[in-house]
Formats: sequence, C-alpha cells, structure tokens
Amino acid sequence: MSQNQGRQTNDPLTPRESALAKELKQLRSINTKLTSMVTAIDSVKSNMAEFNNGTANALIMMNKWSDIIAQASFTHEMLNNTQWNPQEEEEEEEEEEGDDNGYDSEGRYLESQDTLSFQAQDKNDDAELELLSRKLMNYESENLALNKRLEKEVMAKQERRNTVDEIANKRRRELGLFDGPSLKRKPIR
Repeated sequence: MSQNQGRQTNDPLTPRESALAKELKQLRSINTKLTSMVTAIDSVKSNMAEFNNGTANALIMMNKWSDIIAQASFTHEMLNNTQWNPQEEEEEEEEEEGDDNGYDSEGRYLESQDTLSFQAQDKNDDAELELLSRKLMNYESENLALNKRLEKEVMAKQERRNTVDEIANKRRRELGLFDGPSLKRKPIR
C-alpha cells in the first residue's frame, strides 16, 4: 500500500508534500508559458513565410512597373519634344520602306534617332531594375538569416521544454503521480 492510499482525504499535507505540490504548480505554470511562447514562435515563422511570398510578388510587380515606366517615359518624351511631328515621321517611314526597306547602300539597317534614344532609356531602366533586384536579393538573404535564427531559437526552446518535461516527470514519479509515457509531449515542428 502506498503512502497516498493509506492517507485519509482530510489529513493535512506534510511540509514535504506541500512543497512538492507547490513546485508542481509552478512547473505547470512554466509549462503553460513555454507552450504559449512556442505558439508565438510558430506564428512568427508563418509570418516570415508570408513575407517571403510577398517579396517574390514584389519582384514581379517591380518588373511590370519598370516596363510601364519605360513606356510612359518614352511617350512623355515624344509629347514634350517640340520638334517631333508624327505626320513627318510617318512620311519618313513610308519613304524608308520604299527605299531598300530601311537598309543603306552597304546592306546595314538604318536606325532612327528615336530608336537610339529609346535604347538609351532602356539601358537606364535595366540599370534601375538591376539595382532593385540587388536590393531584393539583400532582403531575401536577410530574411533567410532571420529564418535560420528563428529556427535555432525554436530548437533551443524545444530543448529547454524537453528538459522541463523530464524534470516534471521525475517529480511526478517521486510524488507517485506518473502515469507513464502518456504525459510526454509531442515535439513541435
């Protein structure tokens, strides 16, 4: 017969049993706090995954936006160019099509000044896009470093939690409250 079975329910607890009960209550409180912390860390991890998806979508949007800006910039230049006359340009294009289809006497393609201007604008847009791509890569590498750091913290918290569980199980065994492996927690992933 164990100590607890021979005791009447109205008997006062011994100082040792009171201390163990108090310690068990404190361990349960710590365990609850650790559980809420792990839940918060999991939430942060999912938020980081959403952030990753957001940065990928931002890159797609930046590419589209740079195309729109390039087109708008070219149109703006043409509208503000007082020397540009669309009717004259159409006539020149028709004449060029009539004269060797746009090739000179040596067989090289003739490029208009507008085409060269557009190519220069396109190079500027490419440089800006390259700069934005580098910034995005920096953000992604920073995000990856944060994810790794967060995973390390989660693993450290899990190890501490396992240690607390081991101590709690040891105390339960000492108190005769241990029901076996059913009290063990499942690892968090």
